Amino acid sequence: MFSDLLIRLRSLFRRTAVEVELDEELRFHLENQVEKYIESGLTREEATRRTRLDFGGVDQIKEDCREARGVTLVETLAQDLRFGLRILRKSPGFSAVAVVTLALAIGANAVVFSILNALVLRPVNVPQGQNLYMIERGKDRAPSNSYLDYLDLRDRNRSFNGLIAYEMAPAGLDINGNPSSIWLYEASGNYFDELGIQPYLGRFFHSSDEHGPDSAPYIVLSYAYWKSHFQGDRSVAGRVVRLNKYSYTILGVAPPQFRGTELFFAPDLWAPLVNEPQIEGGSDLDSRGARGMWLVGHLRSSVTPKQATEDLNSIAASLAKAYPKEDEGISFALARPGLLGDMLGGPVHAFIAGMMLLTGLILSAACATLGGLFSARAADRSRELALRLAFGSSRRRILRQLLIEASLVSMAGGALGLAGCVPLLHWLSAWQPIANIPINVTVDPDTRTYMVALLLALVS
Repeated sequence: MFSDLLIRLRSLFRRTAVEVELDEELRFHLENQVEKYIESGLTREEATRRTRLDFGGVDQIKEDCREARGVTLVETLAQDLRFGLRILRKSPGFSAVAVVTLALAIGANAVVFSILNALVLRPVNVPQGQNLYMIERGKDRAPSNSYLDYLDLRDRNRSFNGLIAYEMAPAGLDINGNPSSIWLYEASGNYFDELGIQPYLGRFFHSSDEHGPDSAPYIVLSYAYWKSHFQGDRSVAGRVVRLNKYSYTILGVAPPQFRGTELFFAPDLWAPLVNEPQIEGGSDLDSRGARGMWLVGHLRSSVTPKQATEDLNSIAASLAKAYPKEDEGISFALARPGLLGDMLGGPVHAFIAGMMLLTGLILSAACATLGGLFSARAADRSRELALRLAFGSSRRRILRQLLIEASLVSMAGGALGLAGCVPLLHWLSAWQPIANIPINVTVDPDTRTYMVALLLALVS
C-alpha cells in the first residue's frame, strides 16, 4: 500500500519525468514486437503495421497507464475546469445573467442569515452566554420586575450563580464644559462580576461600592464612547466628569466586544443602580409595585431551566403571601436575554423565520430558472455533445463536465453575492434607526456567514 502511494505521489508531482519514462517504455515494447515480426520474415513496414494493430491506440494505452497510476482524475478535473471556463467565456451574456441571478439570491440569503445569527443563534457576548437567562414575570411574561422583588430573588434563589438587575436611561454628561446627551445602563453593583466581564482599562464598580442611595458616584465607559469622546486616552481612569450636574469618577473602560446584555442597545456607559435618584431625578427603588428592572443571571451547572422556574415560583408564592397588594398572583418564567426576553424575542424570531422562508423561496426560484436556462443551452450544444460521444467520451465524463460548468457559475454567483452583502451588513451594523438613541444590531458577517454562503453556492 505504501509503495502504491509513493507511485501515485511521484506520478502527480513529477509528471514530466513520468511521461518521458512512459514514452520510453512504450517505445521499447513496440520496437521489441516489431523485431519479432521481422525475424519471422515480415518486412519492417508490415511488422510495424501488425504491431500497431496488436497494441491498439498508443494514446489509449497511455490513458490506461495514467489511470492505473491514479492521476487521471486530477488531470481530467483540471481539463474539465479549463474547458468549462472557455465555454462560459464564449457565452458572456448567459454567464453574466446566471452569475448575477445567483448572486442576488445567495446574497439575500446571506444577509438574512447574518441577522438570524446575530439575533437568534449568537448568545449575548459574555462568558458562558449560552447559560444566561432572563426572569420574566406573570402570565404575560413581562420582562420587568421591581427592585425589591429583585433583592428577594437574588438572596433567596438556589438556582443561579448570581442575579443582576439593570435598566436603560438617558442622561447628560459634561466633559470639560462640553455637555452631551448619552444613554446608559443603571446596573446593580454585581453586574460585571456576575457576568464575568474583565475591564479593558481601569476597574469596574462592585457591590462593595454601594452604601445606599446615591452612594456610588462612579461610571464605566463603553469602549466605543471612550474612543470617540476621549480619543482613547489611557489616563481617563480616575478623571471626574459631571453626570446630570453631579460629579462622577470614571473607573474604567469596558472591553471592545462587550455592548451590554441587550443585543439591540449599545450604551455609552454604565452607572450604579443605587444612584438612580441623581440620574433620573427620582427613584422607584423602594416601591415594590414599580416594575422597571430587568433581571438576568447564569444558571448553576447542575440546574435545569425547569428546576430554576420551580425554584423561582416557590419564592413567588412566598412574595404573594407577604405582599398581597403588590405581588398578588405573581409568577416567574425564564427566557433568553438579548431581546428583552419574549417581549421582543417572539416577534423578532417570527419575522426572521418569515424572511428566511422568503429568501429560501427566492433562491429556489433562481435555481429553477437557471436550471431551465442550462437545459435549453444543453439542447443548443447537442452537436458538440454528440461529437464528443462519437470521439469516445463517456456519458459520465460529459455529465461531470456539465456539473463543473454549473458549479463554476454557482461559485462565482456565491462569491459575488457575498462580496455585495458584506458592505450592506457593515452598514446595517452601523445604522441607528432612531436618532440620539443607541439602538443598533451588530450583524457583521462571521465564519458562519461565509460557510452558509459557500454551502448555498454548492447546493445551488
